[in-house]
Amino acid sequence: MAIAPKANIVREDLLRVEGVTKIFDGVVKAVDNVSLTVAIGEIFALLGGSGCGKSTLLRMLAGFEAPSKGKIFLAGEDITNLPPYQRPINMMFQSYALFPHLTVWENIAFGLRRDHMPKEQIVERVESMLSLVQLTKYAKRKPHQLSGGQQQRVALARSLAKRPKLLLLDEPLGALDKKLRETTQLELVNIIEEVGVTCVLVTHDQEEAMTMASRIAVMSEGYFLQVGSPDEIYEMPNSRQVADFIGNVNIFDGVVEEDESDHVTVRCNDCLHYVGHGISGNSGMSVGVALRPEKILLTKEKPTGEYNWCEGEVTEIAYFGAYTTYHLKLNSGKVIKAQELNNTRDLSCGLTWGDRAFAQWSDLAMVVLTQ
Repeated sequence: MAIAPKANIVREDLLRVEGVTKIFDGVVKAVDNVSLTVAIGEIFALLGGSGCGKSTLLRMLAGFEAPSKGKIFLAGEDITNLPPYQRPINMMFQSYALFPHLTVWENIAFGLRRDHMPKEQIVERVESMLSLVQLTKYAKRKPHQLSGGQQQRVALARSLAKRPKLLLLDEPLGALDKKLRETTQLELVNIIEEVGVTCVLVTHDQEEAMTMASRIAVMSEGYFLQVGSPDEIYEMPNSRQVADFIGNVNIFDGVVEEDESDHVTVRCNDCLHYVGHGISGNSGMSVGVALRPEKILLTKEKPTGEYNWCEGEVTEIAYFGAYTTYHLKLNSGKVIKAQELNNTRDLSCGLTWGDRAFAQWSDLAMVVLTQ
């Protein structure tokens, strides 16, 4: 999984959201007491499944929905009750919302003309935006004459042309196929960083959030489960829900046997874990141990020692090109996944269906989850 590019972020907040709640029909809390800050120049992602409240929060930032409670500040100004057209914010929708009867040039110029910008300045701004998104030679084309990726760049250019203080992206790459989406992610980040605009991105795609954002808020049922950098969210999830939502993970249920400041041991059905961090828990406490598949080494030989290994049977093998995923059915019946990089043309561990195998991992590979 990709790790987001780290922009040189000035730690001065542009956006501040304080205790924002959105209630529909007097009962349903689509957004539940959310607070956050977004720094100048930051790309901040709201990540979550359908119905988690991320799009509702984005619409409140844009002014399309009014908060039931709480305040929204932009550059120190309270914009909670400002209508959308009075906010220095632009929103780019998943559908791009390009005008089919206008050329690329006219689409980008549309908002500038509505703002009665002088003609000479419009020409200069549009040409600058076309150059930025590398579409100068397509200026006279209509949207239907462009590829999906090109339409996406036109929509971005139109959003940036008015030089908003804050750019909102609602599933910006959702309409693109997987390969084009992957190449467009970093292209989009480079353009946003070149302009220097602050951005809030809504997505359900974990890889998109991990690749594009400098920080991520994982949302569920209207509130934030965890906020942090991509590597913090992936390597140090604060709950089962976050660990399970971001990437693939094996979670072992067990009981704490020993908890010290520098380690904890957890007894599970299939193994005894020695984890290289403490949890401020207590003996007998029920916990989960999260272990990513790529941190597991599979061998035919039994490991030495009593910690951090288990035995099972290979029941499934899935080849993904860059890596291979093995499903290992443990003696208890639990199935775990292990991934191996395909850095040679042969399957280096030599395992096949039905083989008995041992999975082992380091004491720094795991995270103990107490919730």
